[in-house]
Amino acid sequence: MLEVLVMYPNRDGMRFDVAYYLKEHADLVTRLLQGYGLNYIRIARGTDAMSPYHAVTCLGLDSLESFESAIEAIGATLFEDIPRFTDVEPLVQVSYVVCEQQVS
Repeated sequence: MLEVLVMYPNRDGMRFDVAYYLKEHADLVTRLLQGYGLNYIRIARGTDAMSPYHAVTCLGLDSLESFESAIEAIGATLFEDIPRFTDVEPLVQVSYVVCEQQVS
């Protein structure tokens, strides 16, 4: 399992259209990545202006190969949508999930 974190750094004066991000961009990501092994999308927002990241999106995918295929095929479409909701360049972390526990 692979988890991709897309992190939007918090900064003074930044523009981030949360409504567009949650409705339009998240739908676009889901629609385009479903054919490439997308298992989940989780979006979190910082709790206040001091949070290091304004928003962090977690994408769970089947494999690194699935992610690489997706980026090659539809990555440009995803990245071209970013200026529609923010003026901040996201940081992307691609990681293997090495442990997952459900706590009741």
